[in-house]
Amino acid sequence: MHRGRRAAVVGAGLAGLWTALRLARRGYQVTVYEMEFPGFGASSRAAGIVSLQLPVSLLRYAVEGLREYSAMGMREVPSLWVPRRGMRLCAEAVAAELRRLGVIAEPMRLEEVDGLISGSDESAVFMFQGVIGAGDVVNALYKALSASGASLRVGPVRPRGGSLYYDGGPLDADLTFLAAGPWTGELTKVGLRSYRCSAHSVEFHGLPDVVIEDDENEFYLVPESQGRAIVGGPDDSLGRPEDGFRVSPSEAYDVLERVARRVPAAEGARPLSSWAAPCSSGIDGMPVVGEVDDGLYVIAGLDGAGLTLSPALSRLVVDVAEGVADEDPLLSPRRAMKEGPSEPFDSICEGV
Repeated sequence: MHRGRRAAVVGAGLAGLWTALRLARRGYQVTVYEMEFPGFGASSRAAGIVSLQLPVSLLRYAVEGLREYSAMGMREVPSLWVPRRGMRLCAEAVAAELRRLGVIAEPMRLEEVDGLISGSDESAVFMFQGVIGAGDVVNALYKALSASGASLRVGPVRPRGGSLYYDGGPLDADLTFLAAGPWTGELTKVGLRSYRCSAHSVEFHGLPDVVIEDDENEFYLVPESQGRAIVGGPDDSLGRPEDGFRVSPSEAYDVLERVARRVPAAEGARPLSSWAAPCSSGIDGMPVVGEVDDGLYVIAGLDGAGLTLSPALSRLVVDVAEGVADEDPLLSPRRAMKEGPSEPFDSICEGV
């Protein structure tokens, strides 16, 4: 335990709240700094998939998160991941690693899914993923954090002369963790790419009770109750994170057109509401987790998978800060990052 030691966490999204709770449970006096409110940005707007459609190197972190959420009311749902054409070996490698980790995951062909989605000579992976309300998770984490005695301070944290300042004074902490999403790059020299995550609530009859993540047609579909679903499409690059909250009126129809190519029942769907928020990844498409300076740590660039990866990566970054674990070389801020894929986790199949 570390009673008396002070820790500052900048950002109260999923990554920040998980990190702050880890620290509080280890005895730190925790102060969380948030520009707006807990869950602001992408965290409270996530579609809720605890996704296993990830690079093999990240699957152990995703499964760790899956087990954390199982105790928080997550429901397991059948899922289909359709990789891009020609990626059969990739799909098989992901499925094999998931099975090694104790998750049901089987490669198949789309023609085996009778009447559910259209497709023939294409690979797919059937698996069980998780679905949980991102807002519910934010509320549960914040409630637990408040009960631990942690404090929340609202307002911007700004860099000045190599230090971080809040309300005119430097952050007063022995350890500082940056979990400010796409704004993290403005507070330290970690290279991040910003892009816009968006989602749309839609209504249609004949909705399949299966999560579908289709890389070929660039969409995802998450069933909800009473003939409603959340759908999302391709992401747009951003010059500034602030621009990530914009949604065009026609965007939901464009995404539904993509869905209808694969799911015949979606041809009669109608949009109900839309939302968007800025997301980020490392320059090479992978998260950035570890030490950037003496006493300064970062957990950022979770590439739209913050809900999935935050439980495990928050544990990792706190373990690294306490010296009980080494940085993951694939995620370390010290790795030599070069320009990577332009879409989230397009590197899933590279090198396979």
